[in-house]
Amino acid sequence: MDLETPRLQIKAIDLETAQVLMKNALAFYYKYQLPWSEDWPHDGLRALLPLYAEQVEADETSVGFGPWFIIDKHHQRIIGDIGFKGRPDQEGAVEIGYCIVPEERGAGYASEAVEYIVQWAFQNGAKSVQAQCDRENIPSQKVLINNRFVNTDKQDKILLFKREKKVHDHYKERSKRGL
Repeated sequence: MDLETPRLQIKAIDLETAQVLMKNALAFYYKYQLPWSEDWPHDGLRALLPLYAEQVEADETSVGFGPWFIIDKHHQRIIGDIGFKGRPDQEGAVEIGYCIVPEERGAGYASEAVEYIVQWAFQNGAKSVQAQCDRENIPSQKVLINNRFVNTDKQDKILLFKREKKVHDHYKERSKRGL
């Protein structure tokens, strides 16, 4: 399962890829013929992968509603990851998270990836996408605001954001596909 943007390839992590990343990240880089990055996978993704692999083993249709990795397609290098914290809940909400490796930040990659993966979520049953962001993390807040997320609440030092599926999101995607 892949998404392609003008600058990025975004690939869903399936069970095999999750297992490779858990056992030997170098084998992942070899498989995709990418240069090694000491910054990826980061500790948060490493901690998530065993739980995600267990979830995918139980339900293969959950691929896509977990982590995806992001490749700069022009320079063929890993630049981070993005994904959801599970399938849509009963109200159709999913929570998004993303991380761009430090040396690639500030180039608009996160904004580009968020736009495309949010559209994917809307096409696959989500009615809203939520995000949490530390109050001090101004760059991440800008990514969300640039992608039409609205700040809905705050809890201590965490800001909550939400973007709801609109009718024009559906028509925008249909026109992209020529429908």
